[in-house]
Formats: sequence, structure tokens, C-alpha cells
Amino acid sequence: MITFVLGGAKSGKTRWSLRYAEDLTGFKNYYYLATAEAHDEEMQEKIELHKKERSAFWKTIEEPINISSYLERLKDTSSVILLDCLTLWVSNLIHYRKSFEEEIKIFIEILEKYKGHERDWIILVSNEVGLGIVPEGKLAREFREKAGLLNQKIAEISDEVYFIVAGLPLLLKQKGFTGSMI
Repeated sequence: MITFVLGGAKSGKTRWSLRYAEDLTGFKNYYYLATAEAHDEEMQEKIELHKKERSAFWKTIEEPINISSYLERLKDTSSVILLDCLTLWVSNLIHYRKSFEEEIKIFIEILEKYKGHERDWIILVSNEVGLGIVPEGKLAREFREKAGLLNQKIAEISDEVYFIVAGLPLLLKQKGFTGSMI
């Protein structure tokens, strides 16, 4: 199963996703796949805050780039995997000048194996980047475009999609939805 959780900055995406994941029963493992890197003190504080929000049974994997390899390895392990967050991953791919299209292709191929698969449950967290003003700089516009397109692809293959506003979930897509996305 794939659950996709979108929202703005400080909307409560992570907190809601953790509670949602912890309510899922019948799984042996709970993994928190973190893509953030602490490049400054503010980000280090944010990472520490997120760590404190997690219950002790979460196994944390910190990986800023190679998330696809972890998703491949964790398949069929009776696991809940919370990946937080895709927009930081996109930023990391751009920063480290990785082949964005190739990384996304591999990621989507692996992710599609989780669709409708009830032995494992993956929860993907991402920022909704298209609700604000048009960024002034070229790099910021490139980021917004890549993150927005990735969000669309993820929403299309996800079993369910939630939009979080002020800590509250709005269900955008539920399991069994058969209409076209675009």
C-alpha cells in the first residue's frame, strides 16, 4: 500500500503521518526513512525535534540520496515505511547534481511494486510547492517544477492521498479510486 501525504511547511504532515503509521497494525517493522541533512544549526534542531516526535519502536534510516535502494530492500518485510520527505530528496538530487530523471524513474518503478500490496505499507511525505508565488530565481523554479511533477506522479500511483492543513487531513484519493488523475 502507498499513502501519500502532502502539505505546506509546518502544516503537521510529519506528526500526522507518524500517528497514521502507528495506527497501522499487523506489521513487524516500522522504519523512518529520513532524507534531511543538517547543513546548519536550524536544520539540526528540526531533525532533533522530529526524532523526539517518534516512538522508540521506529528504526531510523538516514539517507539523503539513495532512498530507492532502501525501498527495494525493505519490500516484503512486513514493514511500515515512512519516507520524510520527498521534497528534501529532490533538493538533495539537485544539490548533488544527480541524474534527476534516472533517479525518479528507478524510484517510481520500485514504488509501483508497493501499490495495492498489503504486506508492506509505505507512507510518503512531501511539501506542496505549487500554492505560493512563482519563485524569482531559476534554481528555485527548477526545484518547484521537479517537486511538483514528482508529486503528481506519486499521487497517481498512490493508493490514497491526504492533504494536511493545520494538522488536519483532507482525503484527496482513497483506495479503489479508478478515475484518471489528469
